[in-house]
Amino acid sequence: MISSICFNCNTTILTSAEYNHSVEQISDSLFRFAVHFLKDSEDAQDVVQDAFEKLWLNREKVEKEKVKSWLFTCVHNAMLNQLHRKKTQKLHLDSMAKSGFEKPDQSYESKQVIDLMVASLPPLQKSILLLRDLEGYTYEEIGDMLSIPSAQVKVYLFRARLKLKKQLKGIFELA
Repeated sequence: MISSICFNCNTTILTSAEYNHSVEQISDSLFRFAVHFLKDSEDAQDVVQDAFEKLWLNREKVEKEKVKSWLFTCVHNAMLNQLHRKKTQKLHLDSMAKSGFEKPDQSYESKQVIDLMVASLPPLQKSILLLRDLEGYTYEEIGDMLSIPSAQVKVYLFRARLKLKKQLKGIFELA
């Protein structure tokens, strides 16, 4: 397959066939990452679809070799933006809500407990934990996706796991 050459950036332009191949190869793992982060399949589909749309619009700027990390970076940033919007909406609703409401039943299954604990992690730690432990990416790949050094990925992953361990220990001490 012959690709167009971008003389300004010394790289090749993503063709429609290469774009379609990227969609087929990467969309499932992007969706799983987004679903685990956002906890909502419709929001996850929207974020992933928006990322692929942005890839198509920026196909002349994105190097073929970096499509995967570019897409994960795009999805990660979109999820952080969505998380920020939801927090802002929640704060607004909480300020308007009455203070005397009943809390839902606090009995959870172990998967729900772990999901809640992962959800409580800072966004960057949560993303790294999901990319490493759920999707199986290397430290270098995660670093490329999130634009941080692989050594920093290891530090954030260690901290995330340590927080989860402490939370689990606290739960078992209460039981």
